[in-house]
Amino acid sequence: MFSDYIPFILMPFIWWGVRYKLKKEDKYTPFKRKTLFIGIVSFFLTEIARSFYGPYIYKNDIFDYYLADTLGNSLGTVTAIFMVLSLSGKSTKKDWKIMAIIISGLVGYECLNFITGYPFDFRDVLATLIFGGISIAVYFQLLQKYKKNH
Repeated sequence: MFSDYIPFILMPFIWWGVRYKLKKEDKYTPFKRKTLFIGIVSFFLTEIARSFYGPYIYKNDIFDYYLADTLGNSLGTVTAIFMVLSLSGKSTKKDWKIMAIIISGLVGYECLNFITGYPFDFRDVLATLIFGGISIAVYFQLLQKYKKNH
């Protein structure tokens, strides 16, 4: 279906738009290039999983240890964190606040299923927390690496 390909069509424009904004503000540093790269790659992988992997797994009734069920939350969390941080400053305090807000918001969104009557999946919350933690660790490592170079 054509709608499965729309994110892939938009992806270069998203990358270009963020890159353009960062260059215009003279913030397109090696650090920002790395965070943007991680954000775009995780977005690409999220869309591959959502558009092709998940439907294939469900159609063929394959048990993949809930990977297809949680990939949206796992990779989507990484995408959200790194795309937002690509556009924000690199003040450590500000960045930790932003990451906490993103992770809390994603967990809160999942918890809204209790109120709206949709099925609540604790695996999605767990995936968000695990990949949020991984994103924080990766971001912290990048921050340490690029702080030394400035």
